[in-house]
Amino acid sequence: MTVDRIAFFNESVCCVYPGCCPYLKKAFTILVALVLAPILLVSLVAFAAGDWHPVGETATGAKVSVSSIRMLKNNQRTALVRVQYKEPTKLGPGDPFVETRARVRFTCTNGSAVPTAVWFYSRDRSGRFVVSKKTSHDEQFGKEAEGGFGEMVSKYVCQQK
Repeated sequence: MTVDRIAFFNESVCCVYPGCCPYLKKAFTILVALVLAPILLVSLVAFAAGDWHPVGETATGAKVSVSSIRMLKNNQRTALVRVQYKEPTKLGPGDPFVETRARVRFTCTNGSAVPTAVWFYSRDRSGRFVVSKKTSHDEQFGKEAEGGFGEMVSKYVCQQK
């Protein structure tokens, strides 16, 4: 009588012993990363969006808020700036805007504020916010044409430690 010594379904019992099948660990890690990454990203964006600190109001009644202040070298800071207009405002060609958001670099030594990206929001027919215009350069940012909020925001951001 002969005994068959060929391992039958060796892979099926392999995972009982730790370290014997690294390809399954790698597949499991990738699967967990693919499932958790979008959930984490959405929660971080929602958390950052809810972190607006009111700075004040302009002469026309627009509410100005700041979020995500980061300190840089040479007394510079970056922040997200949001302006919620009381009434839809026409700032050049396009639809009237109800809100403006901008990523701004502040130089606190001279009080300058330079936007690196600006998003203009309007409302669609159902009342939701939609980006109706995006620009990377805005010469009038924070000046009287846009409500005169530049100096107020610059002082607030530069006072943060």
